[in-house]
Amino acid sequence: MNAATNGTGRGALLPGRTAGAPVIVVGLGYGDEAKGATVDFLASQIPDTAAVVRWSGGAQAAHNVSHGPRHHTFRQFGSASLLDVRTILRAPMMVNPINLAAEAGELEELGVVDPLGLITADDRALVTTPIHVAMNRAREILRGNARHGSTGEGIGETSAYALAVAGRARAGSMVGNFPVLVDAPAVPAPTLATLQNRAATVQALDALAAYAQPLLAAAGEGALHEPIETIADVLCGVASQIRITDDVDNEIVAAMAAGTVLFEGSQGVLLDEWNGFHPHTTWSTVVPTDLVEWITRTGHTPYVLGLTRCYATRHGAGPMPTEDTKLQLPDVHNREGLYQGAWRTGHLDLPALRYAAAITGRIDGIAVSHLDILGAAELQVADTWDGNRQPLAPVQAQDTTALEQLAAVASAARPDYRPLPVGVDGVTDLIAGATGAPVVITAAGPRRIDRSIRCPPSTQGPTRAS
Repeated sequence: MNAATNGTGRGALLPGRTAGAPVIVVGLGYGDEAKGATVDFLASQIPDTAAVVRWSGGAQAAHNVSHGPRHHTFRQFGSASLLDVRTILRAPMMVNPINLAAEAGELEELGVVDPLGLITADDRALVTTPIHVAMNRAREILRGNARHGSTGEGIGETSAYALAVAGRARAGSMVGNFPVLVDAPAVPAPTLATLQNRAATVQALDALAAYAQPLLAAAGEGALHEPIETIADVLCGVASQIRITDDVDNEIVAAMAAGTVLFEGSQGVLLDEWNGFHPHTTWSTVVPTDLVEWITRTGHTPYVLGLTRCYATRHGAGPMPTEDTKLQLPDVHNREGLYQGAWRTGHLDLPALRYAAAITGRIDGIAVSHLDILGAAELQVADTWDGNRQPLAPVQAQDTTALEQLAAVASAARPDYRPLPVGVDGVTDLIAGATGAPVVITAAGPRRIDRSIRCPPSTQGPTRAS
């Protein structure tokens, strides 16, 4: 195995990374690629880490970090919070203030002092409320056996409602694949800026509740459990405890000038709203193309770190060509979800990984996790689907019809298998070949100490996370 090395000061740490360069951590699967553990590891190894930026998704994230006796599942806080690194929440990430406060309480129990004081949030960020969550769960109930694999945290409803309001959607129309049951209100969708004014918050919640009522009634959900005024008080109360800014981009630029900034992605690119296997996708852009372009315009060159396991996983419904129900690959941090559905595992899928790399664009390095599973199960690797060596082509121009066709291909695919190499080097060589980027981090367990940097043999070696 190649040697490992730690960074010092503003050292490069990762092969090919310019010292001090921002790092974008992006999952190359359907989620659960160890994004949180990787962010925590990087922050532990880069002494000048100045901030973690959450820039996509919302409270549906489940990024697990384990160090010593401490474990936490990060949902909205940056995954370096156990190291007291500040978090910046940048739109289009959506924020659920109630869940944020609950997570802050969990972090306090783990010894983090004043977790909400670590938060700086974009006032443009859409707010996910209990009404959005109820809508999400009602919609999944109504889908019956045709569920999309939603986490039930209201992320799609938050985005869809904002789009409906902005477009003044009329009853009988569609927002994405969501039917509009009543005319969208003229009142803007709630943002963090809204929560700085209680009267505006009540007005926004009243409009949202009226829009949600037919959907909730159809699913038998009934009335909201809490009055609008109570929800408003809680939302505004949490908002008053965090720093909300109307100039978040300058905050990030200042952080990049002061040290290393880690950009923590949500979910995996195979769930991206404009690139994933539709309709089993998220209402968020996970592919970091726009983020890379923005960081570059600030005068910095980001390092894009793609993440994958050495086998395939997926939560809930949707295509997964290499799924194998006979595989026994238990995961201590993942299990079936009430709304999301089953936790599924399968063999390493190189066609899907090649497609993930293609839609991500530039990738500078790869982190491969869960390598401790090698030898514990009879794992295979699919080099192709149905003998077709032509790679899946990225879809152009936000074409959901083409994405549905792509999903149909993936759903019907028959993987062409061969045994997965038992050795770590053989597996990492396969993944590097599929993604076109070197493997620079390996993980043989869930803990920080289980991760290592892989560098060219000429570098000094080996060290592990402290």
